[in-house]
Amino acid sequence: MATTYSANARLQKPGTSDRQWDVPINANTDALDAMTAVGSLVVTTTEAPSATLQVRVAPGTFVKADGTVGTFVGNPAFAVPAAATVYLWLDGSGSLTAGTTFPTSTHLRLAHVVSRTTSVSQVVDERVQCAVAGLGLGFVSKAGDTISGPLTIAAPTLGGSATPLVVADPVNRLIGFFGATPSTQAPTLTPLTASAGGTASDSLTDVGTSFSQATLNNNFASLTAKVDALIAALKRHGLMAS
Repeated sequence: MATTYSANARLQKPGTSDRQWDVPINANTDALDAMTAVGSLVVTTTEAPSATLQVRVAPGTFVKADGTVGTFVGNPAFAVPAAATVYLWLDGSGSLTAGTTFPTSTHLRLAHVVSRTTSVSQVVDERVQCAVAGLGLGFVSKAGDTISGPLTIAAPTLGGSATPLVVADPVNRLIGFFGATPSTQAPTLTPLTASAGGTASDSLTDVGTSFSQATLNNNFASLTAKVDALIAALKRHGLMAS
């Protein structure tokens, strides 16, 4: 009977009366092992059966927290402690890391390993193959996504401290810059009207001891121009209502 093939992965299905079933079985094994969902970043014992306190992590690619694609080159012999349960993951930069539990910081789970005194007794796959999509995600991933709680953007250091650069509260419509307490948008201001006959400049002239209507008008015109420029800038950036 002729060999048939599975509908999706096109794996070989030998006929009942066919001989040398080892050929399609081995071919299917190699095909499955090469599939990203199966073989990429998989953790296994270094030997089969395990004879050392080492595991092997296969190479593979993954999506980083910033949305870019990272590549892990693999590790053929990663040492684990004796008589312990250890968790393996890739950190935010893609470095292989181990600990007594998975971290709360950004990471990519790989597996947890249970060891004896001189060998590995169990490797449990912890890779997460499927991700939730749609509304209500706990992160913003693309244009059009929204957040339902405060958003803080902070630099590692700002003048020697971790002062947030921006804190935005979309629920209460508050925003603050450079550590300032988030506040509401400033109300609008009507631009000033320059005094008749005044000429604006970048400096103010000393009126002196004698009255000079021209000097006063020029000073008022200069101040009016600067105030109006500030109002326009605040409105342009949304910090003041229009």
